[in-house]
Amino acid sequence: MKNRWLIAASAVGIHISIGSVYAYSAWKMPLENTFGWSTTSTSIAFSIAIFFLGISAASLGRIIEIHGPSKGGLLSTLFFTVGLFGSALAVYLESIWLFYLFFGVISGVGLGLGYISPVSTLVKWFPDRRGLATGLAIMGFGFGGLVCAHLIDVFNPPQSEIVLPVEVTAKEYMELQSADPEQAEVLMAGVPDFYDFKANESELMRMETENMQESTAYKNLESTIAPFRTVVLYDKSAIATAFIGLGIIYLLVMLPSALYIAPPPSGYGEEFESQAKNSASKKLMNVPDVTAFEALKTPGFYGLWIMLFINVSCGIAVIATAKKMGYEMVRLSVEMSSLLVMGISLFNGIGRIVWASLSDYIGRTNTYVAFFAIQMIAFPLLANLTTQPILFMIVTFVILTCYGGGFASIPAYISDLFGLKEMPTIHGFILTAWSLAGIVGPLLNAYVYEQTKSYQQSLYIFGGAFVLALVVSLLMKIEMRRVQELAVSQNG
Repeated sequence: MKNRWLIAASAVGIHISIGSVYAYSAWKMPLENTFGWSTTSTSIAFSIAIFFLGISAASLGRIIEIHGPSKGGLLSTLFFTVGLFGSALAVYLESIWLFYLFFGVISGVGLGLGYISPVSTLVKWFPDRRGLATGLAIMGFGFGGLVCAHLIDVFNPPQSEIVLPVEVTAKEYMELQSADPEQAEVLMAGVPDFYDFKANESELMRMETENMQESTAYKNLESTIAPFRTVVLYDKSAIATAFIGLGIIYLLVMLPSALYIAPPPSGYGEEFESQAKNSASKKLMNVPDVTAFEALKTPGFYGLWIMLFINVSCGIAVIATAKKMGYEMVRLSVEMSSLLVMGISLFNGIGRIVWASLSDYIGRTNTYVAFFAIQMIAFPLLANLTTQPILFMIVTFVILTCYGGGFASIPAYISDLFGLKEMPTIHGFILTAWSLAGIVGPLLNAYVYEQTKSYQQSLYIFGGAFVLALVVSLLMKIEMRRVQELAVSQNG
């Protein structure tokens, strides 16, 4: 019999690879600055990937049940790595439509297959610790962005950071510099020195923290720097190389992981029942198995769907724009913005294992109440921390622990409500919420940004959404109580 901890390691290997999608904000600035693609255009690519993640998980979950997690993992490896190699071609040709196809559709299918295969398998290998099991796998998905963000910076480091007039894009400047260097020098003649400009920005931020916005000194300084902005320049070929390099690395990780992962032998879970006598989840282990289509008829299914949709919509909007948000909203340096992206992935991963493990002890319903109570305060607070970069980063990290924890606790929540028999299929159906959220959250954020030139208004909107999520999470406590009482009556 295979070792369940090596099975867990294989699951983490798959998830840490496909979890690289969470480093997408590290791609946005290079793609937008180098190719002139709009914020909305790059957000659409990410939304397509998340949409196909959910759709493929929902539609192929039953196939994975039949053919096993290894074949699902191998298919995930194929689609995901082909998507990355194709993305390299797309950026080399500067084709946003090819990028939508390869990064969005093809790698998105790989994401869905790779996401659902290990999760359902680990729950069966760890019947005594369902929350821990799903947390282990999905933790890898969260940490994937941390690893990838660093690799992106290694493969595709910024070439330079310069000051430009606000009406000139980075792409326009690079094209002018290539076609007519003398004209580019004329353009830059009236531009302030980079270090002087950054010093003035820092001074402006200091004045804002001291509420000096109405002072003459503040207004004069603001008018001096308002016609200009800093932009980061990247090398086009390095962006393509980064996608190829990542594709090779993830192929080498995912292939052996997919070949090793397998379901436990028949009757495996019975030996753990005696160990669960004193566990708070004992009574939940005897919940009658519900088919996927029976689950669709219950209020519990839609409660889970709504909670996941709201949690993902708001969190994924931050993930998709974190680097740019930090750079523009709180004037983080390029280096600090990169640290923000890596920190987001780190706390996304930490939240998955910590919250999922905690849910084994305090219960899934209480865990979700905590998620939403925290975030309904954190999002509006984030909008008001534009002059507090360290606090901004800390609050962002807190939000991401709740975001990651929401994902990691869902599979165990499903098994608590509906049993284990068709959990992969039910989980796939629930993940359609992720598909829709991957469209709604980033595109709403991008739309509000392009209308207001600020991310603050969307943060207030997201904070309001968590009020609804909190209400649903409280109603789910009633549904969970009903399911438990039914299980007790049926078990005598």
